[in-house]
Amino acid sequence: MKYFISIVLLLFIQNSFAAEVYTCTSGGKTVYQGKPCAGSKALNEKVSQAKANEQAKELTRYRYEVEMRERSSRKEPRIGMSADAALKSSWGYPDDVNKTVNAYGVSEQWVYRGLGYSKGRYLYFKNGILTSIQD
Repeated sequence: MKYFISIVLLLFIQNSFAAEVYTCTSGGKTVYQGKPCAGSKALNEKVSQAKANEQAKELTRYRYEVEMRERSSRKEPRIGMSADAALKSSWGYPDDVNKTVNAYGVSEQWVYRGLGYSKGRYLYFKNGILTSIQD
């Protein structure tokens, strides 16, 4: 019984370390090797996959660089800028927006919390134009 268990374990261990083996014909001889045969479909697929992986990495790097350039070019909010421009500023999107509509128009308070601001930061808009900044 111990002999049988040993053989079964040996087979499992052997299979876990097994690598892919490719059978190639070269000059009329059959050759076994650990890499795909030259000109084979398997080799072409591996090359295509490697190229696709490299292109994906390059695209990721490019997108990251564009995002970093965009972030560094963002300006601080300033009085007189539109609400759309304020969204594209270095402050970005607010955590909350408090909106008041009355006979004189629309007033908004944009609330920015967190990221080291003990009491928060605020932008105040009157009819879509930044009128006050509380930092």
